[in-house]
Amino acid sequence: MTILIVLVGLIISHFATGFRHFRKFGWLAPLLSAVSHRFPQWPWLPAVFVIVFSVLASALAIWLVTALLGLTGWFLLALVVFILTLGPRDLDRDVAVLLSPDPDDPTAAEEARRAMQLDDAAGPCEGVAAVLHAGLSRWFGLLFWFVLLGIAGALIYRLTRVGLQAASLDPAAIEWLARLRLVLDWPVLALLSLSLALAGDLDRVLAAWRAQAAQLPAWLLVPSQIDRLAEAICGDLPDLEAGLELGHHMVWRMLILWLVVLSMLLLAGWLS
Repeated sequence: MTILIVLVGLIISHFATGFRHFRKFGWLAPLLSAVSHRFPQWPWLPAVFVIVFSVLASALAIWLVTALLGLTGWFLLALVVFILTLGPRDLDRDVAVLLSPDPDDPTAAEEARRAMQLDDAAGPCEGVAAVLHAGLSRWFGLLFWFVLLGIAGALIYRLTRVGLQAASLDPAAIEWLARLRLVLDWPVLALLSLSLALAGDLDRVLAAWRAQAAQLPAWLLVPSQIDRLAEAICGDLPDLEAGLELGHHMVWRMLILWLVVLSMLLLAGWLS
């Protein structure tokens, strides 16, 4: 049933882009700030709070909906949580806006550029990297932890990302949330590198991996690895738009590869 939730959730999110307006987690920052200010001697507590809150909230919600609606209630709850924790912005829409700005909405392209963390001097490799980074945070990280831990995993991943944007948090608390994010991203980065090699240029990706391993331990995967991979596959692209197109094409190929692997795991009986 997990693969069905993922497929339905991705389809709904892709076509019903209005769901991005419901992906608001503004209530989290005041809670994390209250915990951080109440116990300043424990800067790691907000990160622990994110984990505990996600586990308890998901357990309570699952108990409630299954008591009322049974397995159907769990399916609907998991589907809603998966859709709302994707994003928060729609990757396809941001890329489309950057490639074809809407003259009737001149601010949309600027908002998409900021969301993709692209500056005015960005070139093709930066375009590829921006799409890969967005794919990690908006699709693949959430997908991995939802499949692995269910509703609780999706909440932990998304709330960790949201917590890092809380301006009212102490720097020490932000550092602990950043450490949690690195832990959550580590297996996703490994699978992302592998899937990019299979869906793209294997030789270039392996060369980028070796270059990273020459400077850092091979097991230490950090988000900067994505920048190296982007440089490896961007080749001689002429401009930012070409980089965005290539990056968008690659994340969709990797997403399809992930879905195929999940389907095979389901058929093998390793995934419910």
